[in-house]
Amino acid sequence: MNKVLIQILRDLLQTRPNRTVWIVFLLSLLITQGIAYRIYVVEKEYEFLLVKKEAEHIKNQLEDAINQSINASKILAFLIEQHLVDAYFERVSGELISQNDFVDALQLVRDNTIIKTYPLKGNEVVIGYSVLNDSAHRKEAMKALKRRQLYFEGPIRLKQGGEGIIGRLPVYRNNEFWGFSAVIIRKEKLLKAIGTDNTGMNDTYMYQLVKSGGGTANYNQMFESRKDFNEGVFYKNHLAVGDWDVYAKLRHSDYLSRALQFSFMGLLFSLLFAVFLWHLSIQPQRLQMLVDEKTNALDRLNRELENRAQELTASNKELEQFAYIASHDLQEPLRTVSSFLSQIERKYADLLDEKGKQYIRFAVDGAKRMRSIILDVLEFSRVGKYSDPPETIDLNVLLDEVCGTLQQTISEKRAIIQYGVLPKIFTHRSPMQQVFQNLIGNSLKYCKEGVKPTVRVSVLRLNNKWLFSVEDNGIGIDEEYSEKIFVIFQRLHTDDEYEGTGMGLAIVKKSIENLGGKVWVESGSDSGSTFYFTLPFMTANLPGSEENG
Repeated sequence: MNKVLIQILRDLLQTRPNRTVWIVFLLSLLITQGIAYRIYVVEKEYEFLLVKKEAEHIKNQLEDAINQSINASKILAFLIEQHLVDAYFERVSGELISQNDFVDALQLVRDNTIIKTYPLKGNEVVIGYSVLNDSAHRKEAMKALKRRQLYFEGPIRLKQGGEGIIGRLPVYRNNEFWGFSAVIIRKEKLLKAIGTDNTGMNDTYMYQLVKSGGGTANYNQMFESRKDFNEGVFYKNHLAVGDWDVYAKLRHSDYLSRALQFSFMGLLFSLLFAVFLWHLSIQPQRLQMLVDEKTNALDRLNRELENRAQELTASNKELEQFAYIASHDLQEPLRTVSSFLSQIERKYADLLDEKGKQYIRFAVDGAKRMRSIILDVLEFSRVGKYSDPPETIDLNVLLDEVCGTLQQTISEKRAIIQYGVLPKIFTHRSPMQQVFQNLIGNSLKYCKEGVKPTVRVSVLRLNNKWLFSVEDNGIGIDEEYSEKIFVIFQRLHTDDEYEGTGMGLAIVKKSIENLGGKVWVESGSDSGSTFYFTLPFMTANLPGSEENG
């Protein structure tokens, strides 16, 4: 086909050189400008996907921060409903703020007036303030009343100074409106959640948080000086809890410049190609070689564009194949090494001295530990991929199964596992079994020498959550390592002290978060540990689902 086209082109150049040069110029220009347009579309889509991913990340960060506020406001509402405000407001508020990184202050609004705030220092000016007398505050509070859930006003300038947002949860006592439990989050905490500073931007992105429709106050944007957040390459997410639009925008967009560069190069190429063909028309003897060269150049250009799209697809497939490689191809060499080392030790036992035998044992142990690490990495990669649907699980039966799996260790250490009568929950079985097996197994592993291990498991229903706790009397964990222990491959002890790969708690954390919960530990050195984790409360006609364990 190429030879036929070349022959036709040669004939045309010989018979009608000028007309042929113009036709080739237009065709080349059409092709290169089409490629330039394709580059424009692909690069623009790529930049948009980057911004969309960043916007979703920012939305998730803000939702995590606000979820802490939701829990705090509901606990205060519970105190009001149970007539416990006077006795427990300061103590409970102090505990809530100490455990929630993104809550700055808590308030109680009786009818129209702020009657309590914690902490009081720095917030004295708001006591006695009539919230609903201000039209802007009143409109936002009415939205909370209409929704009957926590609703945020702001960003606004706070009466006690600074900037931030205020969330109000309507509270009803004896089926009558009592007032609001309120949560204050300062701007600094919101910026921390987003991961930016007062400029609202980093090297790649700029951000904006603004009330949908312009808000109701004279200050309703996180960054007042930024008016161009909805121009250029940007993505907008909506947060209903405050009717906010969350924007992420690319600071420097390159898709147009790249497309224009290629378009200019295409135009230049077409011009040069046309001149070149005209030159060939007066030099027929060189035509074949030069047409071949330029045709190959166009083929390479097309292949490069195709390869770019294929590389993006291939990279995703390589990531999917990694888990399979880890579980099969990497394990086989380790089994071979272990097998042959064991055979060497048996066959040449009489020829090896004690040092040589020790080296072989070290090598075998190392291969076994590497295999264990590979299996744990595979297990970690599979977390969240559940083939079985959620089901009603009797926690008593589940823990009986876990204790049966750990029976040998329990018997050897004469451990006591206590869990009383637990409720039924609706969730996935396999990750729950894995979580309890890891947590109870860790309690048995890290027990004090000479002390009989005791593990207590309890479950408590808190509004729309289950709160689980696994408490032991083991060696405990220093507070400074309370976050590190959940990081993959992070260990606090050597293999000589305690065997392991540092994957167990990482798997627990990933499993719980994939189920929609959160896990943390409360402990101290040599004082035992209590692991807490939450799961969302889901119903599927569960008998006894309102009972606490």
